[in-house]
Amino acid sequence: MDSRGYRMGTGTVAESEVLGVLAPGGMLTAGQIAAEAQLTSWAVRRAIGQLESRGLIVANPYQARWSITPRGRSLVSASKGR
Repeated sequence: MDSRGYRMGTGTVAESEVLGVLAPGGMLTAGQIAAEAQLTSWAVRRAIGQLESRGLIVANPYQARWSITPRGRSLVSASKGR
């Protein structure tokens, strides 16, 4: 991890935490993600925006819930193998 809080291959610590919360499956709201990851709502919203732009998570727009994509799941699996 560097001084900005980035982890190799996964982005920020907050992004890694969000992916970790979503990895088991299901669709969670930003509030649920924040509570489970013990992050501020601001940090979660920023991480969600970055992860979505990279295709690692997707939203269900009708319920404002987020889930991990197969690509995101692969990234989580790869980082656990280190």
